[in-house]
Amino acid sequence: MTRPNLQISVRGMIAIVACVATNFWLFRVGFLFGLLGLNVTKHVLTAYLCHSVGLDRREAVVAVPPPPPEV
Repeated sequence: MTRPNLQISVRGMIAIVACVATNFWLFRVGFLFGLLGLNVTKHVLTAYLCHSVGLDRREAVVAVPPPPPEV
C-alpha cells in the first residue's frame, strides 16, 4: 500500500500549530511583525504542500543513443 499524498505527520501538525501560534504572538507585538511572520508561514506551508504532493521529484531522464552515421 502506498501512502496518500496529502497525509500529514505529527511533526507537520506540530509545525503548523507552531507557525499559527507564532503568528498570533507576532501580531500582538506589532502589525508589521505579524505581516512578516504571516509571509514566512505562507512560504513554509506552500513548500510543505509542494513537497508532499511530489512537485520536487524529477523523472529519470532516458538517454537516447545518437543515430548511426550515414555511409
